Amino acid sequence: MTERTLVLVKPDAVQRQLAGRIIARFEERGLKIVGLKLVKVDRDLAERHYAVHKSKPFFEGLVAFITSSPLVAVALEGPNAIRMVRAMVGATKPAEAAPGTIRGDLAIEMIPNLIHASDGPETAATELAIWFQPHELVSYQREIDRWVMGPES
Repeated sequence: MTERTLVLVKPDAVQRQLAGRIIARFEERGLKIVGLKLVKVDRDLAERHYAVHKSKPFFEGLVAFITSSPLVAVALEGPNAIRMVRAMVGATKPAEAAPGTIRGDLAIEMIPNLIHASDGPETAATELAIWFQPHELVSYQREIDRWVMGPES
């Protein structure tokens, strides 16, 4: 089933000049970029993104971190994209992330941990709407899709 999901290449990844390498991993896997932008996050956007954590003691730290420097918001599309992206990202705690995952290969601490990925279809829809206007998401065919996803794509 083709899905869309959100990935945020967080400020630490941008500062460490890893954004391109991280995004390339998703493209190399066969996922399609349907939205991409560099964002300097303000407090309002940060609070909307982290609304589910508003009452938690770490909320202010999350907001401070995500507003500290630009990030790259990426909308990806592909079969089972949500589950695939989450597997590629790795465990939230980098020390528990498997080698070969983004966090397992590139992160050391939980915050900062380089990347955010939507955790389910409802979350993906909500988060995509926070980060992208409908006109910023582009539908298109790629010539490689039949080679990546099979002849039925």
